[in-house]
Amino acid sequence: MSAMQVVVLLYALIIAAGGVMGYVTAKSTVSLISGLISGALLLGAFALTFRYPKLGFGFAALIALALGIFFLMRFLETGKWMPAGISVALSAVMLILMLWSLLRPNP
Repeated sequence: MSAMQVVVLLYALIIAAGGVMGYVTAKSTVSLISGLISGALLLGAFALTFRYPKLGFGFAALIALALGIFFLMRFLETGKWMPAGISVALSAVMLILMLWSLLRPNP
């Protein structure tokens, strides 16, 4: 397993855990569902990286972009760093890493 694959796996787990945390702390069913769906999609991207690395990392990059845009809009509305601001920063780092992984000769 490559370092980039580990990064995708960790991101999937963090996003899913964030959805669970949103449900536990704020009783937000939307957070739970969206966090688990996003985490599952990222796990799918992780699985794809083993057979089709470019496709898997590209899919993870698209998910990171979508989550980054969503949380940026949320951060601009609320101004709260937790969870929106931190999620924007995490998604931005993920997007950069996934794009870098896509541009490398051998991911």
